[in-house]
Amino acid sequence: MRKSRHSAHSRPLIGISDRGPAKYFHGRKKILRDFHELVEDTVKTKTGTIFLIQGAPGAGKSALLAECEKMVGGQGWETAEIDPPALWDPDELLHYLGRGSSLSFTGGSGQVGVNALVKADAKFDIEVNQPRRTTRKILQDGKKPLLLILDEAQTLGTTNAPPSDQSGTATNVLNAIHNGKLNRPVILIAAGLGSTEGAFESLGISRFRRKCLIDLGALSKEAERAVIHDWLKKEGRAKGDPTKWMDTISQETHGWPQHILSYVIPALEQLDVDKGIMTLDGLNAMLEVGRESRLAYYEHRASEFSRRQRHSLAKLIANIPLEEGLDKEDILLSLTQEYDEATAEKLFDRALHKGILYKRSGVYAVPIPSMQNWLVTNYAHIQIKSPSQVQETRRHGGKSLGRDLER
Repeated sequence: MRKSRHSAHSRPLIGISDRGPAKYFHGRKKILRDFHELVEDTVKTKTGTIFLIQGAPGAGKSALLAECEKMVGGQGWETAEIDPPALWDPDELLHYLGRGSSLSFTGGSGQVGVNALVKADAKFDIEVNQPRRTTRKILQDGKKPLLLILDEAQTLGTTNAPPSDQSGTATNVLNAIHNGKLNRPVILIAAGLGSTEGAFESLGISRFRRKCLIDLGALSKEAERAVIHDWLKKEGRAKGDPTKWMDTISQETHGWPQHILSYVIPALEQLDVDKGIMTLDGLNAMLEVGRESRLAYYEHRASEFSRRQRHSLAKLIANIPLEEGLDKEDILLSLTQEYDEATAEKLFDRALHKGILYKRSGVYAVPIPSMQNWLVTNYAHIQIKSPSQVQETRRHGGKSLGRDLER
C-alpha cells in the first residue's frame, strides 16, 4: 500500500512561502530588461522616477521586487525597503535607511556622574535644536544611487494614506522622485494590487514614464515549466524525467506563481515519501491536494463578497473570453442594473482590490482562467430570491427556500 504523504518519515517543508523572494525565479525578462535600462539611464542623468508593478494577489510582485533589488545591489546602489510613512516622515525614512540616531549614556562602572550628565545634556540640546532635515533633504544628501522599495503600495490610498497635515509633503516628495528633481539617482520601485495606480494618482502622480507602469500577469509557459522543473528536481530530488509531472502541473497552474506553489509543495511532500520516485499514485495524490489549495485561494479572494455580489460579478464574465476583458464603463453599467451607483463603484473597486479583476491594457478581466471558471460555474446561474420572494416561499411551505440557501 502506498505510504501516506504524512508518513512519519516525511521531512517537514519549512520556509517555503508564497510571498517574498522566489527561490527559483524564471521569466519576466522584458520587465527586468526595461528596469535595467531605467537604472542605467538614471545613473547617467542623475535623475530618477517611480517604477510601478501592479497585479492581482499571487502574481509574483514581491518576487519581482526582490529580483530588481538584487540587480542594482551588484551595481553599487544603496537599497532600502520602506513603508509608506517614510515618504513624509523624516524619522521613518532615516530608520529605513539605517541612519536613525539614539542618545546613549556610558560609564565604566555603570554609574552616570554629574560631568557625564552635563555632557549628555549638552549633546542632547545641540541635537534637539539643530534644524530638522526634511524627507526631501534626506533623499538628496546621499552619495550613492538609491533604490526605495515599497511593497503593498495600494495601502497608500487606504490604511497607509498620509495624514491630512502630511499629504502635501507626501505629494511633493513623490513628485520630486517621479520627476527626477533630487540631483541624485533615486528610483522608487513600488508593487501593489490593481488599485495602486489610483493610490498614486490621489497623491499627484497621474502619468508614469513609458515602460514604468507594469500590469503583471501570468508567467510565460517557458518560465512556468522552468520553475516547476527546478522545484521538482533541485528541491524534490525527483528521479528520472519529470516531464509528465511538469505537463500535468502546468495544466492546473496557468502560469500563476501562487498556484505553482500550491502544487509543488504537496509534490515535494509526496516525493519525500516516495524517495524521489514519481509514481502515478503520487501524482494523483499531489493533484488532489493542489486543487484543494487552489480552490481555497479563490474562496479567500471572494471572502468579502456576498453570494449575491458573487452572482453579479459572475454574470458579467460568463460569456466573455478571458483574453478579451471588459471596459470599466460596461462593468459599472451592468452593476447599476442591480445596485445604486455608489454601491456599484465600491463593488468594482473591491473586486479590483481583492484580485477578482485586474487591469490589463486598459480593460479588466479575471486574472486566471480557472478562477473565472470557478466563479461562473458556482455563481453565474444560481437563483437569487428577493426578500418578497422568500416571504412568498415561506407562505407556501418553504419547499424551495432551503434549496436556495444551500446554493
